[in-house]
Amino acid sequence: MKQFILLIAIFLKVFFAFAQQGMIDNLRYKLSVATNDTAKAVTLDSLSMYYLFFTNKPDSSFFYANEFINHSFNLKNKKYLILAYAHMGFYYLNSSQYKAALDISLKGLKLSKQYHIVDCLSALYYNISWVYFNLGDPVSAQKNAFEGMHNIKDSRDPFYDEQLHLLGLIGNMYLNYNKLDSANYYFKLVDSLAPISKELAAKDIAIWYRSIYYLNKEDYPMADSLILQGIASCERNGNFLLDFFLSFLAESYLKQGKVNEAILAGRRALDVSNSIEDNGGAYSAAYLLQTCYDKLGNSDSAYKYLRMSDSLHSLTLSKGSLNEIQQVKFDEQLSQKEEETNRMLQNEITRNKIKIYVVLTALFSFLVITIIQWSNNKQKKKANTLLQQQKEKIEHTLSELKSTQSQLIQSEKMASLGELTAGIAHEIQNPLNFVNNFSEVNKELIGEMNEEIEKGNYEEVKTIAKDIEENEAKINHHGKRAEAIVKGMLQHSRSSNGVKEPTNINALADEYIRLSYQGLRAKDKSFNAAMQTDFDENIGKLNVIPQDIGRVLLNLYNNAFYAVNEKQKAEGKVYEPIVSVNTKREGDKILISVTDNGNGIPQKVIDKIFQPFFTTKPTGQGTGLGLSLSYDIIKAHGGEIRVETKEGEGCEFIIQLLLT
Repeated sequence: MKQFILLIAIFLKVFFAFAQQGMIDNLRYKLSVATNDTAKAVTLDSLSMYYLFFTNKPDSSFFYANEFINHSFNLKNKKYLILAYAHMGFYYLNSSQYKAALDISLKGLKLSKQYHIVDCLSALYYNISWVYFNLGDPVSAQKNAFEGMHNIKDSRDPFYDEQLHLLGLIGNMYLNYNKLDSANYYFKLVDSLAPISKELAAKDIAIWYRSIYYLNKEDYPMADSLILQGIASCERNGNFLLDFFLSFLAESYLKQGKVNEAILAGRRALDVSNSIEDNGGAYSAAYLLQTCYDKLGNSDSAYKYLRMSDSLHSLTLSKGSLNEIQQVKFDEQLSQKEEETNRMLQNEITRNKIKIYVVLTALFSFLVITIIQWSNNKQKKKANTLLQQQKEKIEHTLSELKSTQSQLIQSEKMASLGELTAGIAHEIQNPLNFVNNFSEVNKELIGEMNEEIEKGNYEEVKTIAKDIEENEAKINHHGKRAEAIVKGMLQHSRSSNGVKEPTNINALADEYIRLSYQGLRAKDKSFNAAMQTDFDENIGKLNVIPQDIGRVLLNLYNNAFYAVNEKQKAEGKVYEPIVSVNTKREGDKILISVTDNGNGIPQKVIDKIFQPFFTTKPTGQGTGLGLSLSYDIIKAHGGEIRVETKEGEGCEFIIQLLLT
């Protein structure tokens, strides 16, 4: 019976080998008869990807990928060139050539921006994220992975499913942080996508991530079952995951103490990795074998595989060392800064030209008017009429300026409301996530409870019911938390009716600093800052218009976070951004202080900051009305607002209100 099964397995392997060769021959034939440039590009791409995923011929995959790039340069539609860069990056990534993968993927992103083509953005971000993840830069990896997810709706990669790959990558990151529940959430999403995915190896990829999860959870029977299932599938279909599954099997056996079985699986993983020139996979297999022989006390074999793993590790680093990766990253940032500088220089030249044209026009107009007045001195009636017309034009212009000023003030208020709304949206996401997670857990517990009821195990049923009751209490708690946030949003974002009411200043200041921070984080996920609060509990409630005071605080917080963000961009990780707020009662006065450790305000402009339309921000990033409106609001409340700053070290705004 065993011989019969072996014969069947050999027959299936030979059959699939012939099937793969038939597919390759068919694609080669299509390439030879292709008369359309687009059809030729698609066929070259399919050949490259087929060799990468389903054969042990990486050189052939590289050859056709390179041909695809060269051919795409001559195509009018540049989306094929961007697709070629994305797939070449995927080839480099799978062969552990991290510098090349990052370099060509960044070039693809630059082309995408240059030609305003959003196709394949997710595939490019996927490559970049994996590079950073493999090189131990989780912050950059996570940022690029979520950027890729953000661009899923715009992606048009015809060959593989970016969403499935990115979800698996994010789950793998959480697994690396030992956050098993979060990893399991994303791996379940991969499972749900696999049956409907266009990815040729989707089911094997889903099994791959699920086996990693159970291996980290130390559920070895489930992990081994999934790994063996994946190995069987890869052997049938010949895809690129076989060496990964074999390494996982060796790792699982090693953790279970099955050292001899681990050695057999490790040797096979090493052979497969070497056959497809996967240095990263070969390094993992060699390291596992060295560990196995150490446990058996076989020092000669252990030393052999130690030397092999060191050699492979050095080779991998030579193909993608951290210094080279950092250099590519720095070059890209430098290129972006140069583009930004050139753009700013061009804008400055344009503004100077406009100023010259305005001055020349004004001089010409003045000269014409002078000549007209001199030549028509005797025609007083015409002159008076002309002056009257000029007066009416000036009055009309002043009217338009007042209207424009009103519109700008309203725009500033709407911008503040936008910042507030963005912050609230992020703030409310936390309790909603808790509600969703606990609801999912309860669903699973109810299923377990039904199984225990059928078994008659009522003690276990009571335990599960108690867990469900505790989870329902948590769902109710976080639901009320979300309800409170919504009520606060309705209260603080509605239009001011101008009526003062007793207000908890401490609560108002605490709420708005969090909303401001989340609003900025909604625009820039990479930004982080420390928030510090120190509130005087003896203040009590103050009779103010809460919406107006909220707008003042929001404006001060936004300015503070902007200042520390700009300084962080300039100084990097050595700088720790801090924004703090504190309240204090002094006699019949209440002091509210908002402090940051940014670059401060230059002394030469300190007297102008409360003037309308004055701003220290770059053109287009501020209207210059925020502090002016804040000054008017505090004055209307009978208070004062002042600033204390030291250039290069930080800034402090102090609001003084009277207890009434």
